[in-house]
Amino acid sequence: MTIASAVRAVIRDQGILKLPRIALDSLKLLDFHIFAINRGDLSAPVPMPDGVAVYADSLDRLKRAREKLHDLPNEFWRDRLNGALHCATVEFNGELAGVLWVYDYPADRPIVVLEPGESELTTTFTLEKFRGRGLYRALLWTATEWQLRQRPRLFMVVDSHNQTPMKAVLEVGYREVGVVRRRAIHGPKFSIAKMKCV
Repeated sequence: MTIASAVRAVIRDQGILKLPRIALDSLKLLDFHIFAINRGDLSAPVPMPDGVAVYADSLDRLKRAREKLHDLPNEFWRDRLNGALHCATVEFNGELAGVLWVYDYPADRPIVVLEPGESELTTTFTLEKFRGRGLYRALLWTATEWQLRQRPRLFMVVDSHNQTPMKAVLEVGYREVGVVRRRAIHGPKFSIAKMKCV
């Protein structure tokens, strides 16, 4: 998927009349909450809802699903849009329902300055028809457990308007380590090594 394709997907998903609002929203100041989790801090496994299957390290599985599903939002294409190499996916009754992308150091993240051995779990998306079933929390727990087997510390960034992840990250065992106020399209970065905005 090219950038032009991503823009077309946004127009398709949101409608051309919403583009001015989307553009204005990207210029508003938002509070981005930075969460971290260390190996050993993961909560007990979350209950897996009936019909749900979660797959770690599932980029190949996602690619096969995309061959059949042609109307997926651009969140399902981060490997082509910005070079993500790893993802976890969740299915409901065998149907692709959501994705969570993992960016490893030395990936250049928009907010978190990653150090060697660290990763950021980000760009999660659950298709609308599957929301409200506990899939996001199951996906986040599984992806976190998978990544903590390989790395000592992980990060997540959640903007203050996104209430489902704000609740789920705490339930999984993440703790808030900082807040950065910035515009969605640019702004300062957060370095855990320096514990401040850089």
